[in-house]
Amino acid sequence: MDIQLILCLVLLLVAVIVIFMIKNKTKKEVEKVKEELDFFKKEREYNEEAMMMLDDKYQVIYANLAAKKIFDLEYDKNIDRYKVGSSVKVITQTNIEDEFFSIIKYKVTNDDQKNIFLKNVDLIYKNNNIKASIFIDLNGLKINKTITCIIDTKTVEGNSTSISGAANGKVDFLTGLPSQFVSLSEINTLVIDSKRKSETFALMLLGIDHFNEIQLALGHTQVNQILKKMANFFIEHPDEHRKVYRMDCDKFLVRIKHIDSNEFAHKVARELIIDIQNYFKDEGNIRLSVSTGVVIYPNHGQNAAKLINNVYMALDEAQKDGESSILVSDEAKLLTHQDEQRLNEEIKKAIRKSEFLLHYQPTFDIQGEEMVGAEALLRWKHPEHGLITPDKFLDVAQKTGLIVDIGEYVFNEAIEQRKEWDKKGYKKLKITINLSLKEMQVDELIEKLEKLFQRHNVDPSDFNLDISEKDAMTNIKKTIEDCHKFRKLGLSVSLDQFGSSFTSLKYLQQLPLWAIKIDRTLIFDVSTNSDHRTSVEAIIKMAKVMNFDVVAEGVETSKELTILNEMGCDYAQGYLFSRPMSVLDFQELLKEEEE
Repeated sequence: MDIQLILCLVLLLVAVIVIFMIKNKTKKEVEKVKEELDFFKKEREYNEEAMMMLDDKYQVIYANLAAKKIFDLEYDKNIDRYKVGSSVKVITQTNIEDEFFSIIKYKVTNDDQKNIFLKNVDLIYKNNNIKASIFIDLNGLKINKTITCIIDTKTVEGNSTSISGAANGKVDFLTGLPSQFVSLSEINTLVIDSKRKSETFALMLLGIDHFNEIQLALGHTQVNQILKKMANFFIEHPDEHRKVYRMDCDKFLVRIKHIDSNEFAHKVARELIIDIQNYFKDEGNIRLSVSTGVVIYPNHGQNAAKLINNVYMALDEAQKDGESSILVSDEAKLLTHQDEQRLNEEIKKAIRKSEFLLHYQPTFDIQGEEMVGAEALLRWKHPEHGLITPDKFLDVAQKTGLIVDIGEYVFNEAIEQRKEWDKKGYKKLKITINLSLKEMQVDELIEKLEKLFQRHNVDPSDFNLDISEKDAMTNIKKTIEDCHKFRKLGLSVSLDQFGSSFTSLKYLQQLPLWAIKIDRTLIFDVSTNSDHRTSVEAIIKMAKVMNFDVVAEGVETSKELTILNEMGCDYAQGYLFSRPMSVLDFQELLKEEEE
């Protein structure tokens, strides 16, 4: 009897333990589900995408605000589920039409994949059409076969006419802006109207810098939010002279009336870029920058197709220059897209016929606002296309080795000009000449320079060589060796475009530099971008510790100049002081300095 009692007690104890363990496990599972749902709600409640969790009977466990609005969902505490108040139909790309939950059930039942993506479907409800992409995740919380639906939408209000418009691609379903498909016809209409009225307009193509890297880092959903926010910027800041189209990927085409000059276009583009970047300055832990290409009718094209093609080329070239870049197109820019062999022959011909010339852009001492130097900038006076800047032809010259011949021309011309100014008794200024990577690789360069200075009887200390940070780092040991040779000859050396690449402080200390020139992409918005301001201040402090002078490139506003002065920057160069000018114009400036 005692044995039986003991056995009963043991069995009872085991049963209690088992029940306790089951309850505890169930409690933990419930708590885990609750924690995940709470987190899910917190993260997704206010997203623009409609989101729902469904159970294995396709009833709604959870929905965010966007989903509740579409499906008229009401929570029923008796069944702990949402009841659907409005029927929503889905029309797939293959023209299958059915009720939303029936489509979901069919896809889940008949598709072996763990993730299902329905792209570019129509959701029809309450006289509205939503052009949407539906993502179905069967792995969601991995408990009780819970299904997660994410509906990426943009509502197109109205009747069948508006639905037809969206279906025909007139409206970009992600952003709600007019699409690239209508830009062509509308711009052609504007061309006809502008030609009749003798008016002008500009097209500005905006592109997000480093977009591919951002997309890889953040993922498709968050990048879509950025593109929507970009569209919202234009919606929240309307302008009667402006219309915006969503083009492909990260591109937005802005059409602006009554812009008739490159200078005015550059000013408007700069203001637009700064406004957009300020609009995004609180965008989490990403720093978004935008570049733009610009074309003007009729200078850069006589029809929409030509203008749009040229503005894409302008943006492509602008983004090669770095972040927040602006490039106003030029008819001569089309040279870069011609056959390289033909362009190569034209460069050879230009060297023989002395079609190249130099313009000079002054450099000013910030403290005393006194001109202390100038940068010699190459131009090509093309017989057909007029004055061409080097970005249109130097790539080909680099590839073919003609950059060496062009470089020799620049040195010879600048040294001869310095001799001429010395004869006239003009003020001594340091002339800066840009040195390309190809020229750095010519072993005889030092010897050639020495002969040039001796032949013209010009002091090498009147000249400074600009080497880009990127070029310097390509073969840093040779760069250090050559820079010491330049200094021995009497030339000073500066590191150009500093901040656009990555320089080792170890090697920077070994370079015998006169100055570092802060890249204009950091100066561009130093008055509004706290990250750039911090970077510029850090560069200036570092330069001072290393006994380098500092030159700020691309200074365009007095506010930027004031900030740079407060930071202790030595020199500045940019449109605030002067654009690049011809030899004759620069000589007039030198005369004024003498007076």
